[in-house]
Amino acid sequence: MITIHTIETKFRELDKKALIAGIAVIALAAIAGIGYRIAGKQAGTAGPPAAAEPVAVPVVTVEPRTIESVVTAAGALTSRNTSVLSSKVMGRVSYLGVQEGDHVSAGKLLIRIDSGEIAAQAFQAQAAYNNARLQYDRIKSLYDAEASTQMEMDQATLGLESAKAGLNAARSMESYTTIAAPITGQIMEKRINLGEMAIPGQPLLKIEDNRNLRLEVTVREQDILHIRPGAAVNVQIDAMAGKTIKGKVAMVVPASDVRTHSFIVKVDVPAAKGLITGMYGKAFFPTGRREAIVVPRDAVVEMSGISGVYVVSAEGSAVFQMVQLGEEQENAVEVVSGLKKGDRVVADRKSGRIDGKRVVPAEQ
Repeated sequence: MITIHTIETKFRELDKKALIAGIAVIALAAIAGIGYRIAGKQAGTAGPPAAAEPVAVPVVTVEPRTIESVVTAAGALTSRNTSVLSSKVMGRVSYLGVQEGDHVSAGKLLIRIDSGEIAAQAFQAQAAYNNARLQYDRIKSLYDAEASTQMEMDQATLGLESAKAGLNAARSMESYTTIAAPITGQIMEKRINLGEMAIPGQPLLKIEDNRNLRLEVTVREQDILHIRPGAAVNVQIDAMAGKTIKGKVAMVVPASDVRTHSFIVKVDVPAAKGLITGMYGKAFFPTGRREAIVVPRDAVVEMSGISGVYVVSAEGSAVFQMVQLGEEQENAVEVVSGLKKGDRVVADRKSGRIDGKRVVPAEQ
């Protein structure tokens, strides 16, 4: 029989066991904490993380300045003097003296075409002329000695002139069997090979004079009134970044594209090393002067399709600021909205994604 005394004894025994177990758990937790702190110190992970080093970047201070308002138009370089050579006669190409990329001088022999028929005609015409000449000389001698009539003399003269005309025609056809360079320039295209048959009218070679280049750009209808032939214009070629070339408006084609409402403007560009036809570029046509906020072209970055710049905050951090861009300048771009006077802007997009990072001005 279980008595109240027995139950109290059991509870006291359970309290002692629970107390011992609790003390054991606390002791184990203390030992584990000490071990964790020791391991952390050995591994060097104790303490707050070190602050990131600031990034050195070029910085410019935004100031309104007077700029040349410009109309920007893009296009490609072409040659002012281009010649496409074709054959007037049919025959096999027996000589081909150039390859694509070769530079040639005016008058240089490029192609010779063999044509047996033309050669035979030239030989026949020469023989006919020689015979007519002999006949004329014989009749002339008799006529001078009053041994020939005026009719015979007239017939001999007419025969000689006819034979001479035939010989000239044959020689002219024979001259078509040789093709020489009409201009000094570079071979841009070669559409026939040695031994192939040349066909009349078939383009064989294309020569371009790279000393006289022209940038043909497309200008919007609303901007064409600002452009006049003879006006000076700055040109930049995409392949020659940072270099400005002085050009001159040669022609405004007096016809617009009815679909795009645009005009073609041709700008003469002086020869320069590295310029090749086909290169893309831009022309900057001045339209007047005004005040505006501009930033270097390298300061503009694209983030998720949005144009912006990195502005240096008062705390020294780079903050992405969305901007609305205006007219392009030679090495800069106008900012219509998003910046104000005194803002400090990172002037190098090559710095990468630095939003939120601490920055310091680099030595420039």
